[in-house]
Amino acid sequence: MPQLVAGTARVNLTPYVGAFLAGFGNRDHGCEGVHDELFARALALRAGDTAAAIVSCDLIGLTRESIEAIRKQVELATHIPAAHIMLACTHTHSAHTMGLLRHPGLDAELVHVTEKKIAGAVIMAHSAMAEASLGAGKGRARIGINRRERKPDGSVALGKNPEGATDSDVGVLRVDDAHGRPVALVVTHACHPVVLGGGNYLVSADYPGQVATFVEGVYPGAACLYLNGCCGDINPTIVGGTFEDARRMGAFLGAEAVKVAESVRASNDAAVAVKRAVVEAPLAPLPSAEEARNTVEQRTRILEEQLAKGQITRALYDADWQRGWARDVMAEYSKIDRIRTRPLELQAMRLGDALFIGTPGETFVEIGLAIKAASPLPKTFVVAYANGNVGYIPTAKAFAEGGYEVEAAHKFYYGVYRLKPDVERLVVEAATALAKESAAAG
Repeated sequence: MPQLVAGTARVNLTPYVGAFLAGFGNRDHGCEGVHDELFARALALRAGDTAAAIVSCDLIGLTRESIEAIRKQVELATHIPAAHIMLACTHTHSAHTMGLLRHPGLDAELVHVTEKKIAGAVIMAHSAMAEASLGAGKGRARIGINRRERKPDGSVALGKNPEGATDSDVGVLRVDDAHGRPVALVVTHACHPVVLGGGNYLVSADYPGQVATFVEGVYPGAACLYLNGCCGDINPTIVGGTFEDARRMGAFLGAEAVKVAESVRASNDAAVAVKRAVVEAPLAPLPSAEEARNTVEQRTRILEEQLAKGQITRALYDADWQRGWARDVMAEYSKIDRIRTRPLELQAMRLGDALFIGTPGETFVEIGLAIKAASPLPKTFVVAYANGNVGYIPTAKAFAEGGYEVEAAHKFYYGVYRLKPDVERLVVEAATALAKESAAAG
C-alpha cells in the first residue's frame, strides 16, 4: 500500500465591517462588527497516484461559479483534479453574502477575494503534505430537533417536531503526522447553524466555529474541519439565541468529537479514492407569466407603502426576494429554450475506512439516513452544502406536506425553479451506487 501523505492549512475569511451577512431575509444593513473570525480549513491528501482535498468554509454556501473558479485555481497550482476537491460550507447564517441568495449588498469583489482565499488554503495544505496516517470513528450527540412542525390546521411550518427524524451521528476522521500527533480532525454532524438569529449583525461562524475552536484547543496545531450533515429540516434546540448558547453547543459537540478521536487508531496505509456522479433533477413547472406579473405588481405596492411609512429600508425594497423571483419567472418565459433539469453533483471520497458523500444543497436528514443505511461501509457520513448549493433537497413526503422548504425557499435562492419530488429517489439511488463502488474499490 502506498504511503499516505497529508497537509493542512487555515486561511481567514472574515469580511470587513459593513459587509452584508447571509442567511436571513430581514437584515437591512451590513454587519456591525466581528464576534468571531471565519476560516477556510483545508486538508490535502495523497496515496499513490490519487490526490484529494477537503475544505470546510465558514460560509452560507457557494455558487457553482465559485466552485468552478476555486477548483480551477487549485488544479492549476497543485494538479489535484478538480473533481477530487470537496468544497463544503458550514452554512453559518452570520457570514458574508456569496451571491447564492437574494440578499441586498452583494459585493462581487469580496466574493472573488474569498474564492482566492479558499483556493489558497488548499494550495498551502498541498505544499505542507508530509508522511501521515489516518483513522475514523463515530460517536453520538444531539444538539438539534426536526423543525417541520405540523400545525392544528394540518399545515407545516418552521418550529419544533420532537417526533421528527434527526441524526445523532458525530463522524470523526483523525489525521496524524509521522509522530502520531493530530494535524487534522474532520468532524461532521447534522444541524442548522442558526443558534444566532436574524437580529445578529456580528460576523460569526455560529456553533460550527465553536466546535472547531474547542477541538483545536485540545489539539494545538491541528485544523478542525467541520462538515455539516443533512440538516435541511434540522434546527438547533435554541434558535435566535446568544453567543454563549453557540459556545455551549459547540463545546458539547466538540467534546464528543474529541472523545471519538481519542479512540481512533490511525493507519499509514489508508487508501484515498474519489468518485463522482451527476444527477439531473427534474424541475417543477413555473407559474404563468400572468401570475408572476401580478406578484410583481402586488409586491411593489406593498413595498412602496412600507418604504413610505419607514417600515423597511431602501436596501430591502431593492432586494425583495419575492419580487425578484417573480421578475425572473417573467424573464424565463422570454427564453426560447428553458431548462428542464438541474444538475446535482454527488461526490464520494473514501479515506481509509471512512466515506464522505457530498450533496450540493440543504439536504433533508431522512435522505442522509437512507444513504447511510444503504451503504456497505459503516463509517459513511453524508455531507450537505458540498460543491455548490441548489437550495433545499427535500423528501417526497415533504413535498406532499408543503411548508417553507418546498413552497418558498426556492424563491429566496437564485434558481427560479423548484425541484420535483422525485429528487429524493434520484439522490439516494445515485449516492448509494457511489457508496457501493467506493466499498468495492477498497
